[in-house]
Amino acid sequence: MTIRRRPARGFDLLRVTAVRRLVLWAGFPYVFQAVGLVAFLALLVTGWNGHTPPGVNVKLFAKTNVVTLVVWGIWWPAMIWAAVLLGRVWCAVCPLELVSNLSERLGRAVGTRPRPLPRSVAAGGVMVALYATIQLLVAGAHINRVPAYTALLLLSLLGLAFVSAFVFKDRAFCRGFCPVGPLLATYGRGGMLAVRAGSGDTCGACTGKDCLLSCNRTRLDARSCPSLLNPPRLDSSRDCLVCGQCIKACAPDNMRLLLRRPFSREDAREPQASWPTTLFVMLASGFVTWELLAEWPRGEESYLAAPHWLAMRVGLPALSGLLGGLWALVVVPLVLWTGGAAALRFATGRASIGSTWRRIALPIAVVVSAGHLTKGLAKFTSWVVFLPQALGDPAGGSTVLAMTAKTLPEPDALLGLRSVAVVGAALVLTGLGLALREARLADPRGRLDRRVMVPKLALASAFLGILAGWALA
Repeated sequence: MTIRRRPARGFDLLRVTAVRRLVLWAGFPYVFQAVGLVAFLALLVTGWNGHTPPGVNVKLFAKTNVVTLVVWGIWWPAMIWAAVLLGRVWCAVCPLELVSNLSERLGRAVGTRPRPLPRSVAAGGVMVALYATIQLLVAGAHINRVPAYTALLLLSLLGLAFVSAFVFKDRAFCRGFCPVGPLLATYGRGGMLAVRAGSGDTCGACTGKDCLLSCNRTRLDARSCPSLLNPPRLDSSRDCLVCGQCIKACAPDNMRLLLRRPFSREDAREPQASWPTTLFVMLASGFVTWELLAEWPRGEESYLAAPHWLAMRVGLPALSGLLGGLWALVVVPLVLWTGGAAALRFATGRASIGSTWRRIALPIAVVVSAGHLTKGLAKFTSWVVFLPQALGDPAGGSTVLAMTAKTLPEPDALLGLRSVAVVGAALVLTGLGLALREARLADPRGRLDRRVMVPKLALASAFLGILAGWALA
């Protein structure tokens, strides 16, 4: 691959003096990560041993407890919106990246010599498995409603970030073990914020190559890319954490922080997604469908009828949630994706089912992300209104008891469900249009195969049908 000779298009935010000073500041992004780590630890300690009081609605308690409210009702939806709109900007301020950074330095200091991350792990399969595990825990153990379980999850992530970086080097946690890594990488591909090189001639004439040298990677600031990327040739936002280190390290001052249109034409497209990315999109398509149906009780009841029947049939109703998670994450996507791929293979007479999955995964991810944005908006607008009470009563026990007794009214959502449904429909239609555009741009011939349009249209239609159920509920 040759270095681009034409500068990437977009507005360079580094032209704004305040932004430039912030990015070039030695404290960026460490100060923000440190503040996040303090908040992370505070939530962990506050949620420890926190359980739902007897006789109250568990969903209502999750909104009144500051730990579950902040983690699942505010941070999670905000992270999804940030990823879709701006790429992996969350990674720049993530406190676990700071823990990973410090752990790797500690390993070097005590002489453990962290090893390179195995290719099999760096490919992303472990991250997809961890993401699926967390979603199954949400479905089966309702960790999103119990502060103690959420605290255990936070502690596990903290430990995983520390241990993985102590054993492996070069942002091992972010590149191989972060459970939300597949989501951020897949949803963030079309983000409007991107780090790109300016003039290709300037990069070609640079003799220092400070953004690439391995000897610079262990520096605290202005180091070569900690994610092992090649900044001068960067043409995708999939793996860039927007940490700004290559911008600081660039002696010719040729790196840019661009604000541009979503899904820029200049970015590289993959005709086929990797297997880990494909599996993530399959899992997410089923889980997001369930998440949307959760706002429409009749629809959710129909969707989960089979796993609920099976749980009752075997006499273990406690397994209903876990079976529902397996149904949404594995069974439904596997059946629908296999059926759709088989139909396409029959119609075209070429390509295996697996290669068809990989071909349609990234465009479908755009529609899935639109559905996820909609669910995130619905959750955020109905949960964030509980924040004043949660700050006054972090444990949430007194608040939920008062609301259960009707002595304290529940706050109204910022947006009604019907209003969110209208916004969601616009998001899904926009996502569908972008998905079809992405499929055309990824095609080596630059064409849009009408038969490949069917899976995107089917998923978008399903989401629109669910949103219609919201409006009529």
